Amino acid sequence: MDNYKNKLSGCTSLDDLFEIWRNKPAKEITYLSGKKSITKVINHGVDFFISDGIVNQDVWNSGERKRILYVLKEAYGTDWGNKTLVSWLRIDHPRTRIWSRVARLTYGIEHSEKDRIARYKKYLSDSEHASALDQIAILNLKKSGGESTSNNDEIDAYAASDKNEIQKEIDLIDPEIIVCGYTFGSLLTKVLCRVPLTDETRNDNRYYYMEICGKERLVIDYYHPANHYPDFMNYYGLIGIYQQALIRK
Repeated sequence: MDNYKNKLSGCTSLDDLFEIWRNKPAKEITYLSGKKSITKVINHGVDFFISDGIVNQDVWNSGERKRILYVLKEAYGTDWGNKTLVSWLRIDHPRTRIWSRVARLTYGIEHSEKDRIARYKKYLSDSEHASALDQIAILNLKKSGGESTSNNDEIDAYAASDKNEIQKEIDLIDPEIIVCGYTFGSLLTKVLCRVPLTDETRNDNRYYYMEICGKERLVIDYYHPANHYPDFMNYYGLIGIYQQALIRK
């Protein structure tokens, strides 16, 4: 295990991190789901490991766009062939419901500032949609596949078990803005090992400037992009939070 920790701390690229992570020694975990105690073995080498990360490295490294990381719950499916989640987003620029919404939210953040909010667009052009997806990074707390409906207790258990790897992934991605898709509590308490928020420490506007991996980053606590609220409400809700964060910085 010490050898594994040394490899993890010394890796300098996401590809190296995912290779190390995939071969992490199996670990048995026990967690509560409701009132039921569940024990399972996390074995990324046997489970279907879905890597994520930066969609388009050239765009991310250019310094010309806002560096936005979406922290989500899990990817699902097994028919990925030689593709990864980020190569699929980069090559196909999918217009599924979730990724169309992520692209629209990204467009809004990129084109909004503290003195103006970019107007909602129901439909992004092909170039706008592709540009938005090329701009982002994705981090799923659970890498070993999943279901269309997530078990939040299981997500928390995976996040706690893989907290060192997730911290390393955030460090290597190095985002400016982190948008949590109903994952803020998991990120805060299970990955960063910080105390839960209380009524006194919670920001009613759902944004936080936090030191993560040695740098201050803007973290937005928002709904998962698969939520069933209308797109119009999703858009102005998130972009309004972002604008308030810029104003009060």
